Amino acid sequence: MPSELPASALYSSPALGRLWKKVHQACSPFLHRPAVRRLYQRPTSVLRKTLAGPYSLIALGCAEGTKEALLLLGMPKPAFLLTADTNLSLARRAARHLPARKKAFRNIDLSRPFPAFQFPTATARIFTLFGVLPNLEPVPLLCRIARLMKSGDWLLFSANLAPGKSGFAGARKVLSQYNNLPTRRWLEASVRRYRPKLPPGGLEFGVHPDPREKTLARIEARWIAHPKTWIIFSSRRPTMAQVESWIRIAHLKKTARFLEPRGEEGLWLVGPAPSRSPPSHPD
Repeated sequence: MPSELPASALYSSPALGRLWKKVHQACSPFLHRPAVRRLYQRPTSVLRKTLAGPYSLIALGCAEGTKEALLLLGMPKPAFLLTADTNLSLARRAARHLPARKKAFRNIDLSRPFPAFQFPTATARIFTLFGVLPNLEPVPLLCRIARLMKSGDWLLFSANLAPGKSGFAGARKVLSQYNNLPTRRWLEASVRRYRPKLPPGGLEFGVHPDPREKTLARIEARWIAHPKTWIIFSSRRPTMAQVESWIRIAHLKKTARFLEPRGEEGLWLVGPAPSRSPPSHPD
């Protein structure tokens, strides 16, 4: 298996952050397709029916809170809001931007066991996890969240999908969303800044099996410098069936699923499975 650069290498300087922003602005289906933005408003009718009173919103991996803001357009204002992201300044920005009666923000590493969170005890809790699963190990992450949840809690999470029944064929259909000039400029700049310095080479995009789940398609950008290869960037593209298998493994129960028309992105609303044992998948 080729060596894999840490994800932090892609955002290690303000200049790289600006290049990533250009990628997002040029290539993001969320920005360029209204149907994808509408996807994040569709769960509100289901959630409103389940809420009998005040609720807390815990926005995990929230970045600037753009998708959470769309969700909250059709919801009562949360009694309490916690925004949590690897980047504390983004979590702070999301807390300022999103409506709530009381607010807090904090730094969080979603790849590790979570710290203890303090919530108002009288409120139901809705956890959101948008745009995170492509880049972190999905089953351990869902298990960590499931261990936080109690009866009456909800998790609403998104997944970038491989459209169709074949994950690898579906991932190849969306490869152009990654293999393009803005993305190449961003990743090549990341390679130039990385230390220890990588030898001269070239960037190649392709669809490969995920190292931990061989039937799961993963889009990778690889730096080829013969005879060595480094994985610079990766993004998982599961099928709907694979996402729902992760839900079962994490001892969660699906309540609703929402898909955008092309089948390239979906939202799942899940709760704790009844009479479940805490998920024991290792972190």
